[in-house]
Amino acid sequence: MSYSVLHTEDNGVTLYKKIDDDGLSRMSCFGHHPPFQDWLRANKDNLPSDIQAKIDDGTLTIQEAD
Repeated sequence: MSYSVLHTEDNGVTLYKKIDDDGLSRMSCFGHHPPFQDWLRANKDNLPSDIQAKIDDGTLTIQEAD
């Protein structure tokens, strides 16, 4: 499983898509979605370039675990 940038709305909100191991996108989510944040924390040292770009430009933050 992985995630990728789906698109960014005119208001600056980015949607991300979950990509299952079979290569199909099953859902989309916002950056604060808990399962997405769990995945970010688990993969923070090896993120896809489009996700890493959002972190680098400050539009996506990896939240601390509860």
